[in-house]
Amino acid sequence: MINNDTIIRQANRLIRKYETRDPFRIAAQLGVNVMFTDKLHRLRGMYRVIKRSRFIILNKNNSEQWNRIVCAHELGHDLLHRNYAVGSTLRELSLFDLSNQQEYEANIFAACLLLEDSEVLGLIEQGFNAEQIAAATGSDINLVALKVDCLRGEGYDFREQDHNAKFLK
Repeated sequence: MINNDTIIRQANRLIRKYETRDPFRIAAQLGVNVMFTDKLHRLRGMYRVIKRSRFIILNKNNSEQWNRIVCAHELGHDLLHRNYAVGSTLRELSLFDLSNQQEYEANIFAACLLLEDSEVLGLIEQGFNAEQIAAATGSDINLVALKVDCLRGEGYDFREQDHNAKFLK
């Protein structure tokens, strides 16, 4: 189990190092191959390691917005859970079961990578709710709820956010 502070620090380190929040650019800089396929059926994406090569495989039927979110999520797996994705064809399903800790951690990573603190805080100050913040940032309400929970953990005084742990499923 990885604590949220560690996940937040890793996301922020990448943002500073590569001067971007774009998960596709960060993946390229890290040597992670991003591929698109129409063979994932209902899966939005998955992460695999094959012979030391790292892959994020995205469903080409996803919207651009969803591919950005899923790419960030799978990048979280690359950084946090690479050893679980080595060589097994069954891993794609267990890694995408969002009720487990690894999926939660990858979602926290995606929320921190994609959503800038100051932007979210500014929208909250303007009276936006989670749904409105998601629309304004091109994100998902559940990712916003996770981001707000992280901000709460950093000392901001917000009420706890409800989120659906299976929003990527």
